[in-house]
Amino acid sequence: MGVELMLPDELKSCLVEDWELINKHKQLFQLPAEKNIDTILAEYVTFVKSQGKADSREYSVDELVYGIREYFNRMLGTQLLCQFEKLQFAEVHLAYPHIPISQLYGAPHFLRLFTQIGTILTHSLLSRHSLMRVSIYLHDFLKYLAENSTSLFIASNYNVASAEYCCQAL
Repeated sequence: MGVELMLPDELKSCLVEDWELINKHKQLFQLPAEKNIDTILAEYVTFVKSQGKADSREYSVDELVYGIREYFNRMLGTQLLCQFEKLQFAEVHLAYPHIPISQLYGAPHFLRLFTQIGTILTHSLLSRHSLMRVSIYLHDFLKYLAENSTSLFIASNYNVASAEYCCQAL
């Protein structure tokens, strides 16, 4: 059984803008992020718990965000970066060797995870029922990101890469 996540239109446009800023305009997202992934996830947990949704036996928002964070931390360096960003990743890893990636990167990089996580979950050992539940929870999270997209995805968080960086990265 496949897991297909449908990104809300607001998030699709954020992905397109992110790709264009990096690949067409040679800009890099400013790191460490002003609002990092751990902060976004913590705010989501607070939001869900305030709605009373996290008390269900079937839904542990803490487990969900733990899993999302782990997938992101493991996948960023190998599957979520544009070629132009790989030098920045290496530089950040050297500058902050003991800090989890989820405390350094922000929403645009995080959003890229959700274009691939459905395929990854398909190959997991989760039962069909569990996959369906996780899919529902991930859609809820994507809805939350879409509702907060104007504060999470901001073009001014990108800076034009230096000529030296461009030469080294390309």
